[in-house]
Amino acid sequence: MKPYVSNSPRAAYLNYRDHDIGVTNNGYTSYDQAGIWGVKYFGNNFRRLATVKTKVDPHNFFRNEQSSIPTLSADQGN
Repeated sequence: MKPYVSNSPRAAYLNYRDHDIGVTNNGYTSYDQAGIWGVKYFGNNFRRLATVKTKVDPHNFFRNEQSSIPTLSADQGN
C-alpha cells in the first residue's frame, strides 16, 4: 500500500469496515454509534463529514454498509 498512502501523517483507508466494531441499524446509525468506528477511520474529519452529509443528504438516501457516514440529528447541532 506504500504508493497509495499519505506521507504526513502516514495513513491509508481500506474500503471495508470491520463489522466487529459496528454495523448500520436498518439503514440508520446514530452519530454516537457511528463514532465508534468513524473516528478510527476518518480521524478528526469524521464530524466534518457528518456535517456535510447532513446538509447534502439530510434523509440519508445515499448510504451503504461499507462507508456509512451518519446524518446529524437536530439536537447534535448540524
